[in-house]
Amino acid sequence: MHQHLPSSQLYPVLHRERRLASLPVVDNQTIIRHGHGAVIDGTYNKGQHRADRITMSKRGGSIEWEVTASRSLPNIVREKIAEAIRNGHLQPGERIIEMTLAERLGVSRGSLREALKALEAQHLVETHRSRGTFVTRVTTVQMAQMTVARATLEGMAARLVSDRGDVRHLQALTRLHVGIVQAAKAGNLEHMRDLNLRFHELVVQASGNEFILRSWQSISSLVRLFFQENKAFEADLRTVLDNNKRLIAVLKGGDGHMAEHVFRTLITRTAEKQLQIPLSVSGIGLEKTEPKSPRRTVKPAAASR
Repeated sequence: MHQHLPSSQLYPVLHRERRLASLPVVDNQTIIRHGHGAVIDGTYNKGQHRADRITMSKRGGSIEWEVTASRSLPNIVREKIAEAIRNGHLQPGERIIEMTLAERLGVSRGSLREALKALEAQHLVETHRSRGTFVTRVTTVQMAQMTVARATLEGMAARLVSDRGDVRHLQALTRLHVGIVQAAKAGNLEHMRDLNLRFHELVVQASGNEFILRSWQSISSLVRLFFQENKAFEADLRTVLDNNKRLIAVLKGGDGHMAEHVFRTLITRTAEKQLQIPLSVSGIGLEKTEPKSPRRTVKPAAASR
């Protein structure tokens, strides 16, 4: 059984933002409230719990605070539940009791249900009729399928990064690798796992392709869920460190075709060793042969008359 922490510790940002998001909703009007020497000037849109601007006034002077990242309450709740799942506060397979979780978060069940619908679309939770909503439990076969997709996405991202040859991205990856080595030496496996996932995410981000990044992120949370419940399947430290060194080296080589091949091959071979099943269960095979230079087409000589 994992320890249930107070909601103020689990979701510290939510309690602060909920006070803004739960203010009255008015059709495109400005509400001014006076209290304790402060003026709150909030602009709201109908149907959305948003606080766009707060102005604090004290002794004749005024400070305007722009809330640049105002979000709806269900989105805040969704992010906090997703964070709780990633951090293990909500375990794979655990049933989500709406009333209990709504009370812990300090939100209405309507806001919670809207957040859970969004999480279900991300496959982080599953709803079963007459049984309720549960944190997703990722199977080994699903993990194999996700690995094929992840290898394909990271392979293409690696091709783009290598062809681009941006030194800043390569330096950032090298610094992350150093951090992974330090975490491994310190025996902090949880931190090492987070940094290693960040290492691969940085490669995808550096590709500059937002659709590759979105697709990769939709998979990464489920990958984390799988290893959270199946730590025995994780690659050993030496494999992780050796793989990352090879990945950095191939990115520095500037050969996009080779970079794609190495990324795809290392990810798939490591996964097959971890899961102990062939990735062909996913229905898609990945080539494991060395990339070949494209063949030149030679036109046959014209027949002599």
